[in-house]
Amino acid sequence: MKSVLVAAAHVDDPIIGAGGVIGLLSDLGYQTHVLSVCGDRSEGYEEAIANLGGTPLKFDYSYGSVEKSDRLVGMLQELFKSISPDIVFTHWSDEILIDHQIVSETVIEIARRQDVSELYLFEIPASSVNFHFDVSVDITQFYSRKVNAIKMLRGIDSTVFEREIWPSIAYTSGFRGIQVGCQYAEVFKFYGSRKPLSPYHKTLISWSDEV
Repeated sequence: MKSVLVAAAHVDDPIIGAGGVIGLLSDLGYQTHVLSVCGDRSEGYEEAIANLGGTPLKFDYSYGSVEKSDRLVGMLQELFKSISPDIVFTHWSDEILIDHQIVSETVIEIARRQDVSELYLFEIPASSVNFHFDVSVDITQFYSRKVNAIKMLRGIDSTVFEREIWPSIAYTSGFRGIQVGCQYAEVFKFYGSRKPLSPYHKTLISWSDEV
């Protein structure tokens, strides 16, 4: 059974960027671990990730306080060793929010050093700069679970939720679906395969054949 790590800065990020895929992979039998580096504003987070079929994890950082430090690197290295992920998802590599940027850079570096088989970057519409994708996943069957999961988060400011988070779910999934030819989709930048060594080896479309 393959192991998956979705590593994000804040509790809403993994749901916005990969909530449908978390549901898909969990239903396919993958061990899907979902990390929020920031553990604050997290009321409802465990319930939301469990609703998607994932295993929720949190570090003890606070919003806006993430720093690329030996401590963060060490915590992530220990997590990678404990779950040995075959597939990793994390933030896009150019982000307005510094927490996102630091998590992305750190996770990518550790994934490279630990020979993670596949690495994918997800978008956060409110903060990802010049995002582009080469992998799309039809999440139509999992869209309602993604919606329910984001609504379970109760620790987020209501104005931020209405202006940034909810539109990122309601509009982006449908827009990406229009672009790739389904009702609802999530899209990712594939960041290369290690086994075999190849920049363009894998697509998510083959996952269902590998459980």
